[in-house]
Amino acid sequence: MTPYPKLSRAIAILSSFERIALALLMLTMVALTVGGVLVREIMPSFSRNVAWVDEGARYMMVWLVFLSLGLALQEGRQIAMTTFLERLNPAIRVWVGRAIDLVGVLLTVYIAWVGFEMAQNVGRTGQFSPTLRIPAAVLYYALPVGFLLLAFRYALSLFGLIQRWSQSSGAAH
Repeated sequence: MTPYPKLSRAIAILSSFERIALALLMLTMVALTVGGVLVREIMPSFSRNVAWVDEGARYMMVWLVFLSLGLALQEGRQIAMTTFLERLNPAIRVWVGRAIDLVGVLLTVYIAWVGFEMAQNVGRTGQFSPTLRIPAAVLYYALPVGFLLLAFRYALSLFGLIQRWSQSSGAAH
């Protein structure tokens, strides 16, 4: 991994925590949605009692998407256009990858900052979700949290603490 064993351990713990959180969110979202559909179909008179399920599943889906950004980058599961990189000299390929990581850090930190400002603005309005009565800002905070996790992974790659760019292949991995 890295020449910094404590940092490697912290990265592994963060990745494990993210995997567990994402799995729990996905399982909960699916269980609630299936349960909500079954209640509506089997016991329509109780449908009003499960109106919150759709809203809860929507909130979970948004958080699921944004929380998965960093882990997806670390594991090479994001879309990559590698045709150009594959044609480069292997030594240059690594430097182009580092430039991509630098731009990635800058862009994702900026998006996180804008997302944080947006979430704060929504929070100041005092809006709440219609059925769960959760502050609407909770939904909007998924964006800065997710993009900060993504910026962290770009930074780890930029400084060589995770390997996304190798001289042997053009693909990010």
